[in-house]
Amino acid sequence: MTLKKSFKLATVFNIPIEVNYSWFIILGLIIFTLGSGYFPYINPGLDSSIYWLLASISALLLFASLLAHELSHAIVARRNNIPIHGITLFVFGGVAQMDAEPSSPIIEFKMAIAGPIMSFTLALLFFALSQLLFTLGTSGPIISLLYYLFMINIVVGVFNMIPGFPLDGGRVLRALLWHVFKDIKKATAIASNLGKLFAFILMAFGIFNIISGALVSGIWLIFVGLFLQEAAEVSYRQIIMKKMLAGVGIKSLMTRDVITVPTTINLDELVNSYFFKYRHASFPVMEDDLILGLVTFHDLKEIPRQEWPTRNVKEIMLPLSELLVINQNADAMDALAKMAQNGIGRLLVIENTKLIGIISQKDIMQLFKFRAAVEKD
Repeated sequence: MTLKKSFKLATVFNIPIEVNYSWFIILGLIIFTLGSGYFPYINPGLDSSIYWLLASISALLLFASLLAHELSHAIVARRNNIPIHGITLFVFGGVAQMDAEPSSPIIEFKMAIAGPIMSFTLALLFFALSQLLFTLGTSGPIISLLYYLFMINIVVGVFNMIPGFPLDGGRVLRALLWHVFKDIKKATAIASNLGKLFAFILMAFGIFNIISGALVSGIWLIFVGLFLQEAAEVSYRQIIMKKMLAGVGIKSLMTRDVITVPTTINLDELVNSYFFKYRHASFPVMEDDLILGLVTFHDLKEIPRQEWPTRNVKEIMLPLSELLVINQNADAMDALAKMAQNGIGRLLVIENTKLIGIISQKDIMQLFKFRAAVEKD
């Protein structure tokens, strides 16, 4: 089966919450930093186990704060009829997985501003709670935990309000520019360029920190800068792609003469007669004219080679599911979104339970490159 990069944690307000495995990098870093630095410095003289307990609780509450930030985006999106099929938390924060872009500047503005408002609201709540408990004479470690959460939510809110796409502040700026210019492409270009400028500033500060001896913070700033630069470029390309591929149906792009694999052959024959011969990364699996699923080269490699002669295709294929199938009347952007979800890069085009074609990411991207080259000229 294809490798999962995240796992489902829970469902909140009918929105699936997933955690990317990379998020454990920042979780561990936060616990180590708080347990070995912040809490011992603020509350000297306590047992080390208390410091690590406080650090772990703080990291989990930060996790909850980031989740609340992303949920606010998702809830506003759903209230404005934008489908959200999940939220994923990863090493640099989180992202709400939208099936469509906002249809107007005002919806974009409301969605973007919801996250920072949530972070600032949480900061205010943690601050108010810390002051209340201080007045009641609560012990110092609890106050220091709440003060950390107050400060970190302020940092999250301020950082996200920087006017560089795809940060929330960049989306707010894009909404304003979109309203002024009536052109989302132009608005995205300006906001993305500001996002890249901010990324370069972060990387410059990172290099300065490394030279100054702050190795860990310097490396971290450089990684965040590289991530933001790439995110800004990708976000702009996505807008361009959506404009160029708007209304393009997969019916005109799909391959109709599909090479299929029977269920009965073993994996040795699958390799020699299909993967080596046709050099495709996956093949539809058929049984008596009935489409059953898809077999991929990745799934084949998961099987020990000595088992290939005794295992057949049906044992390792991906069974037919909604994420593998698309209707011929769907458009190219719908197909790309579904391919991003299944992680395979191909979709089976099925009509009345019959396989009538196959569409790949390569087919769509080739058209996009041609159209981009024509428009550039």
